[in-house]
Amino acid sequence: MPILAAILLLISSAALAQTGLKYRVEINAPKDMAEILSKGLNLERWQNDPQMTPEQLRRLADEAEREARELAATEGYFSARVELTIEEGPQPWTVRLVLQPGERVRVGDIDLRFSGPAVEDPRSEAIFKRVRDTWSLRRGEPFRQAEWEAAKRRALREMSTLRYAGARIASSEARIDRDKRSASLMVELDSGPPFRFGEIRVTGTRRYSDQLVQNLSPFHPGQDYDRDKLVVYQRLLLESGYFVSVQADVDRNEVGPEGALVRVIVIEASKHNIEAGISYSTDTGPGVRLNYSNQALFDSEWRFRSNFLVNDTDRNLEFNFDSPPRRGGYWNSFLLRPYRETDIQNVRTREAVVGTSRNWGAEIPPSAVIFSANYEEESVSGGPFTDRHAVYFGYRRTFRRTDDFISPRRGYLAMFEVGGSPDALATRPFLRGIASGSAFLPLGRNGDLLLRGQVGRVVASSRDDIPSTFLFRTGGDTTVRGYDYLSLGLKQGDAVLPGRRLLVMSSEYTHWIGESWGIGVFVDAGDAWDDTTLFQAKVGYGFGARVRTPIGPIRVDLAYGEAVASWRLHFSVGFTF
Repeated sequence: MPILAAILLLISSAALAQTGLKYRVEINAPKDMAEILSKGLNLERWQNDPQMTPEQLRRLADEAEREARELAATEGYFSARVELTIEEGPQPWTVRLVLQPGERVRVGDIDLRFSGPAVEDPRSEAIFKRVRDTWSLRRGEPFRQAEWEAAKRRALREMSTLRYAGARIASSEARIDRDKRSASLMVELDSGPPFRFGEIRVTGTRRYSDQLVQNLSPFHPGQDYDRDKLVVYQRLLLESGYFVSVQADVDRNEVGPEGALVRVIVIEASKHNIEAGISYSTDTGPGVRLNYSNQALFDSEWRFRSNFLVNDTDRNLEFNFDSPPRRGGYWNSFLLRPYRETDIQNVRTREAVVGTSRNWGAEIPPSAVIFSANYEEESVSGGPFTDRHAVYFGYRRTFRRTDDFISPRRGYLAMFEVGGSPDALATRPFLRGIASGSAFLPLGRNGDLLLRGQVGRVVASSRDDIPSTFLFRTGGDTTVRGYDYLSLGLKQGDAVLPGRRLLVMSSEYTHWIGESWGIGVFVDAGDAWDDTTLFQAKVGYGFGARVRTPIGPIRVDLAYGEAVASWRLHFSVGFTF
């Protein structure tokens, strides 16, 4: 019998070696830790190994106890208890891991230190304050390794934003007191020497000149290093349409008399670009768009763009010509819009425009000096068309200071425009001003507050005979939610006409769940009215989903308009002025 048992053992071992030991893992731990363990244990990764043996499994199990404690420590559990058992028998075997994490360690004292030349520079106090203010791992919060590393990266990023491009973390330490369940944190940031912008050296141009790239630079050699200016520079180059990829940074190892070398690496865009698409907006309904652009018109550095659009409210055909950028980042644009027809709130308009502008800046719309000749015909509620015209002279200025261009959490956007049309060049002379802005305020780690406002005024003896493009209506996805697109204005029968006054205010709070998803609540209020009527704010409020994307936050909102006593769905992407 002993010989027979040995033979059977050898046969079973040989079969096991050929097929591999089958086993399953059961993890008994709090939900958040169970997910981390299931992703981080080698025991989980090797479950389907066709060459698994009992010896290898036992070795993996021994390692799993150590791995589980280490993974728990990264989440702030430094006193975790781990029990692991293997139930042998018919396959699959069961490997059961029980984790009792204990009490989590929380952040205690925080010591942020600074060294290097910045300490002797009085202007650096603002930088030090920003590092302290934006430190993300606060006292009393759970200590997690990932957030500790992220907090150090954020501090270094803030330290190196202005002047001190070569800043580094000289030392860092997290002292864990297991008895007190406390983590004392220390980070020392060494500023390194101050940097200034130097010569711009361009790589990657074939069709265009290096001078074109250099002309869009918002800084000059000898100016203090400012990373925000580099970000603006990259955005200017991308928005120009000449390039599909841009990388710009100072070379910290090549510093000349004027400053550090600025290396710019570009990939040029295709000369011709055709875009066709079907779209849908809760404001304007389904639509069709066809765009064509030429980034080197007649083999020059002039750009050409055309746009054809048809949707429920708008039919538009326009052509744009842009000159090459001049030194200082200025370029000229020429607009020809031979035909545009809109039908909004029972007001039908037909428009033709020719104009030019001198532009600068990375914002959309850019800062500009504007000249345009506008002709318009308007029909209200199916009545006869009346025509009006105006030659408009204007000045627009945009401002931006945000921590991120795509999905900002801190900073502001602002724009104002003033202009008008004189008596001899318009069916009715007028002066016009409009200002708008958005302020971004972080509220804790996962909360964002967005405050938005817009005000406009047209000074004229009457709203009649002024092209509607210079007057005001509001309501819709990006203005006052809860109301139809441009449905707030002067009521005239079943039509809504634009007025000479505008006021819109909005407050929105978003709570982020993870990195990309959020829930928002908001209150909007505003109206467009005329000198002969009273302002009565129309209020809309509601809630919606938020998603961070590479093109900006996507919003899907359900809003209730108090004045119309109804709910409306709104969809929008990014931020608008």
